[in-house]
Amino acid sequence: MADHPTSLPNTLAECHALLQTQQATIDQQQEVIDQQQEALKGLQREVALLKRAIFGRRRERFEDPDQQLLFDSIALDAEDAEKDEKDEPDSSADNSDDDGDPPKPRRGRVRRVFPEFLPRVQRVQELTEADIPEHLRGQEGRRFKTKVGEWLEWEPPQLRVVEEFIETLAIDNADATETEMVSASREPRILSCFAGPSLLASIGVSRFADHLPYYRFEEILQRSGITIDRATQCRWMISIAFALAPLMERMRQLVLESSVVRADETPVKMLAPGQGATTTSYLWAVLGDEHPYTTFYFTEDRSRAGPEQFFSGFDGFLVSDAYTVYESLSKESQDRIRLAGCHVHARRKFEELHTLGPTKHTSTALGYFQRLFDMEDEWQSLTPEERFVQRHARAAPLMLEFKTWLDERLATLRPKHELRGAIAYMTSRWTSFVRFLESGSIPIHNNDSERAVKNPVVGKKAWLFFGAPRGGEAAAVFYTLTATCRRLHIDPHAYLKDLFERFPRIDVENMDELDRLLPDRWLAENPQAKLSLRAQESESKAQHKRNLRARRRKALAQQAASS
Repeated sequence: MADHPTSLPNTLAECHALLQTQQATIDQQQEVIDQQQEALKGLQREVALLKRAIFGRRRERFEDPDQQLLFDSIALDAEDAEKDEKDEPDSSADNSDDDGDPPKPRRGRVRRVFPEFLPRVQRVQELTEADIPEHLRGQEGRRFKTKVGEWLEWEPPQLRVVEEFIETLAIDNADATETEMVSASREPRILSCFAGPSLLASIGVSRFADHLPYYRFEEILQRSGITIDRATQCRWMISIAFALAPLMERMRQLVLESSVVRADETPVKMLAPGQGATTTSYLWAVLGDEHPYTTFYFTEDRSRAGPEQFFSGFDGFLVSDAYTVYESLSKESQDRIRLAGCHVHARRKFEELHTLGPTKHTSTALGYFQRLFDMEDEWQSLTPEERFVQRHARAAPLMLEFKTWLDERLATLRPKHELRGAIAYMTSRWTSFVRFLESGSIPIHNNDSERAVKNPVVGKKAWLFFGAPRGGEAAAVFYTLTATCRRLHIDPHAYLKDLFERFPRIDVENMDELDRLLPDRWLAENPQAKLSLRAQESESKAQHKRNLRARRRKALAQQAASS
């Protein structure tokens, strides 16, 4: 509070002046209070969202309050459970529901059938004299074996030493005074070291697919009686990554030939010169559609220099979040890079507000997104040309209606209303959010690239940081290979082992030879390396989601018809 005046005013003008001074002080203090309350509200929202991220559900589900019973997933799940209890599956019957859900597993214990390709060892319990009743001993009879059970055993990975010899031909001259020798040529190797392709592949898979730090694989090897220290493993992986540069360049080139690419990035700590100091580097995931590769790039910071370089030859649609680097690239090269906004990112801003406190406005906004996503789900099996027609017929009017609603809210909400930020995020980038209407090949979300960056995100929780820029560049190479294997359901060890064996023997200038080592081309020649269980599991989950959404659309249509 301001100090009291030393003397009271003597005139009316002095009274007015004093009141104005006091009012100005009060207004200033009230402004500070308002700012502090606004900051407090913001911190409370952040704490609530943080608690939700740590303790709450991950799924950003929205239940329309006007259709609570219709869309109540709990009720649907309970109905399915009750259905399962009433209808015990029959071994000879098709155990799928009317809506096309994949077969549900039978209740109770089911006899496990092991694959035929697994090696088998027979263990015979021989019949001893003690097992034979006394009155039957000494009599001749027929002996035979009866299989009574089987189980699995696990043998830890074993190391073996491969001794390499070369054959040499020695020819003496006529008088045996000179000998001419000819030796077989050695097969080239991707790395001149005491580790073979399968061991090198195991190190790469454990680090970049299974997310184990080098020191843990060092401990695993020690169980087999040999020590390969973590620094040696790291040096090997860096050398191999730089040797594979032609293949990486080819994969990245093919990705940028796609008409639609998706991009996202994630920060990774990197050791800086100095004791214990770290800086923040970045791994960027860029996915192609026509060429199904998940490529990674490494940069030492998040500036636009990195994306400007690896998007320099791209001409098409870029699906991403609203990071300023992507937007600036799009503005400067509108004829080449056309930015397509991610509707999941836009929806998330409304969903967070809805989680903190549901309102009519947040419910309406989420309802628009729900209708749009339902349409896209309905058109998932269509060709891009067919989807383009449907989008113009149904999605375009919906987006126009949504935009009108957003503009009306902006015109009526107070300047500091928390909903204005979520609305302005979309309206200021509306061109990118309706970009999907220009082609049936453009997705309305960036979920695929967000899933791709989970590979290094999971890994960095274990190995924590890169030791140097060369380590980050090597990681980008191996994440490109292992993430693409994961995307195509390829056994990463089988692919890397064969790649390390064959790559030194090819002519990298010959595109036909190089292309045969691309993951999708390699899988076509090695179909046995496809992880069919993973593919079936992914398809089963996706089909179940599609069936739930189809069931919801059907219920909506029935309700609309009855009303």
